[in-house]
Amino acid sequence: MNFVFAIKEAFYALDNPENAYWMRWYMRDQYPFIGIKKPERGVVFKAIYKEYGRGEDWFEVCSKLFAMPEREFQYVAMEYMLKAKKSWDSRIPELIDRWVDEKTWWDVVDVLSPKVLSDYFILFPEQRDMWVARWMQSPIFWHQRLCILFQLNYKSQTDLELLRQVILSLNTSKEFFIQKAIGWALRQYARTDADWVRAFVEEHKLMPLSKREALKHIS
Repeated sequence: MNFVFAIKEAFYALDNPENAYWMRWYMRDQYPFIGIKKPERGVVFKAIYKEYGRGEDWFEVCSKLFAMPEREFQYVAMEYMLKAKKSWDSRIPELIDRWVDEKTWWDVVDVLSPKVLSDYFILFPEQRDMWVARWMQSPIFWHQRLCILFQLNYKSQTDLELLRQVILSLNTSKEFFIQKAIGWALRQYARTDADWVRAFVEEHKLMPLSKREALKHIS
């Protein structure tokens, strides 16, 4: 695959051990890095995508990139996926499901949920409830974070009953990333309907972090 080969060569040529150390430290040593910061990575991606990116099978390209050890390749896999939106099919949630099993952390989930799944479930609404139900039963809490955050940018189109059900299924969780996601989802929806969020928080018991985040910008 021309794109995968070209991006590998370009990235490894930009190896920066000092950047890699601090990037790995910031991500709590979860994954290795080459040391390419986001602006530089974006420039390289844009140039190589322009030359090689179009016409290749998005599923194969994304799968190969995400399987590579350094975290920059996982970021590029998600960027490539977003570029391929017109070609998305039922493999999107299957791939996301696998990626969350294999190499996930907040940096991946927080792209896949509000940027990929959000649009995917609009394109294929009949698949939404099946995947949400499956992920809500998963032993991997990152799957639940997907369910909390995919409506993040829906604004007035937010399915409030689904949001309510998901939050109340998780509102006693002691997991930091779940508490934070609940607060984030409510804080974001408060931009559309602050009264609904205020009433929801008053009516239901939330963990202190979730409550604090939900009400952060509500006077």
